[in-house]
Amino acid sequence: MTASPTSESVGMREKRSATGALWIAWGVCVALVAVVVRLRGQPDVDLWLHLRIGTELRSGRWFGVLPDPLALAADRPYLPTQWLAERAMVLVHEVAGVTGLHLVRALLLVALAGLLHAVARLWAGPVAAAVVATAAVLATSAAWGERPQLAGVVAAALALLLWCRTLVDGRARWALVPLSWVWATVHGSWPVGVAFGGLVLVALALERPRPPVRWGRVTAVLGATAVVPALTPLGPRLLLEPFAVGAAARAGVNEWRAPSPGNPLLVLVLLLAALVLVRLARSRRLDPAALLLTAAGVTLAATSVRTIALGALLLVPALARAHRAAIPREAVRREWWPAVAAGLVLLVVPGVVLGGPAGGPLPASVDAAVDRLPAGTPVAVDAYASGWVLWAHPGVRVLRDLRAEVYTPAAAAAYEDFERARPGWPAYADAHDVGAVVWRAGEPLDRALAADGGWTRTAAGDGWVLWTR
Repeated sequence: MTASPTSESVGMREKRSATGALWIAWGVCVALVAVVVRLRGQPDVDLWLHLRIGTELRSGRWFGVLPDPLALAADRPYLPTQWLAERAMVLVHEVAGVTGLHLVRALLLVALAGLLHAVARLWAGPVAAAVVATAAVLATSAAWGERPQLAGVVAAALALLLWCRTLVDGRARWALVPLSWVWATVHGSWPVGVAFGGLVLVALALERPRPPVRWGRVTAVLGATAVVPALTPLGPRLLLEPFAVGAAARAGVNEWRAPSPGNPLLVLVLLLAALVLVRLARSRRLDPAALLLTAAGVTLAATSVRTIALGALLLVPALARAHRAAIPREAVRREWWPAVAAGLVLLVVPGVVLGGPAGGPLPASVDAAVDRLPAGTPVAVDAYASGWVLWAHPGVRVLRDLRAEVYTPAAAAAYEDFERARPGWPAYADAHDVGAVVWRAGEPLDRALAADGGWTRTAAGDGWVLWTR
């Protein structure tokens, strides 16, 4: 007669099965992240601008004055809201070059996945949490450039974890206050942490059954995270600067505009939101907090390409609550081992850290010709290459760079007329004493310069042209 399996043996088999599924889930996560990273053929165009700003900051220049030390057409003072990250980027680059920055990015991606898994584990089982974290991490991929923005997304994930713990037990997390201070020195997205806190307070009010909440302490933490950035070296001006930057950038920067309906990352967020609704409907359970987080996440993702990543973060607790686990948290022993192993594997995948793209966008022939320009030459540069010219050729003066907030609408419109070769563009070049133009071949300005007898095609290659006069 065959003995029936005991509950202990069944439990052991379930744990082994869950452990195997975890290895598979984190392996898939690493494979997908590595593929997406390797699809980036060049470093982020903003990288070189951040390195130049960081170099200026390390030399003692603090900006905040006119004329702007970088761009000739800038007519608003620049506030270096990412000063700590930019100085750190310069230090890493001096020690290990762009490869070092790729390593930092990979570590930040590992941290992001771990934080989102920890958020999901507050409610979901280990395998479901790994799957949810993987989907959310992929939805943040627009922010994976070598720039402070990724550090801002990781800070947002940490803030979300701390606030979600408050949603579970009602306790105030004072660690959010120093996090907000550091976040405000790294990236201008710090107000998102305040918004996350406000959402959690509303979710707590809707939660049934509700944990015991000390509303005074929780509200005090929220208020402190909103004002502590004023105690950074930039002072109270920092409280409004992120909103001013956003307002200026939305007028002319694509990543600050609403994503198209077919944007793959927006579609992924919408699919995750739909999954939340389906799971809640199938369970016949009303979860106002999950619905609130889902609505906020979709709204953030639909607001701009830049905020898709932040919206995706809010789908993690919503999905986890929709996949509430019936098993206790300790059901899978050493469940972090597959995640740690996956993180280590990501660091050695070719093209993620070692072998990743390290050069600028300009071909060697054009780079060499720009380097031969007389010191102080005013140069108009296509936006895609402006940061590189600022970093690699500090001797010339760039007309306009990627910092949308340092140009008034009138200055931005005048430059747009010039770059599109609209009537009057030669007068603009004369007014700013432009001595050289680095532009993409075949663009309207390139064709206009070719038709104008006062300009000489000095160098060309790989779709780029240098014109001088």
